[in-house]
Amino acid sequence: MAFIKKAIMARKNKYILSLLFSFLMVMSLVLISEKEKNIYNAHQPDIERLIGLHPDKWYPVVSEVSSPAWLGSATSEYDMVKARTYRNADGQEVTIVMTWGRNGIQKAGHVQQLCYSAQGFSVSGQKNTEVPIKSKRLMVTTFVASQLDGQIEDVFYWRISDGKILNNIQTTGLDDQRLSHRILRMKEVLRYLFTNIPDNVMVRVSSRRYDSDDASFAPLNYIKEYLENLSSQDLKLLTGL
Repeated sequence: MAFIKKAIMARKNKYILSLLFSFLMVMSLVLISEKEKNIYNAHQPDIERLIGLHPDKWYPVVSEVSSPAWLGSATSEYDMVKARTYRNADGQEVTIVMTWGRNGIQKAGHVQQLCYSAQGFSVSGQKNTEVPIKSKRLMVTTFVASQLDGQIEDVFYWRISDGKILNNIQTTGLDDQRLSHRILRMKEVLRYLFTNIPDNVMVRVSSRRYDSDDASFAPLNYIKEYLENLSSQDLKLLTGL
């Protein structure tokens, strides 16, 4: 009986905590609404040009992300979304998605593990890995997204806020990942109450395979080749390096 009461109390506390943070988040967004007037003068990066660049021996191919329907569904979450699929001479394919949001609080760029989970994928193997780029190191988050039909997506991505890399695998010690993410987002919002609202960039590179296939490192190879060939200005914009 004591165990049941304890479980009920734990569930109730989690519910109250979730409501509290949701309320604080809404109130904070209301308080910063006046600050948003200045962000619409922010310079928009040329994402169309950047995603059109690609390493030698990689060529654009038509895929579902090229369709207006796919882009339209993603645009509501960001101010700009661009996506391309590229194939190399060995037949490997990667899909690259770039997003930009002028309001880094309301359109901060999603933690992709949660996005995939919300779409019905099973997410595993999430970790941060450092990728050497021009004698510097970029922290990239990677995970495996699995579907019931046996299809798997190897995902590599990173987010830049106000020119600085974000850690996509933070934890508060809570088992509930969504609640943990809300708490971390609340900390970000409170910080921006007293500073300028940042813009955000997200870059995701992924590759599909079946469960019976080996893990694909094509996205990682593409990232290294792509970033190594960017100008210093473009590299700074996309990675903060």
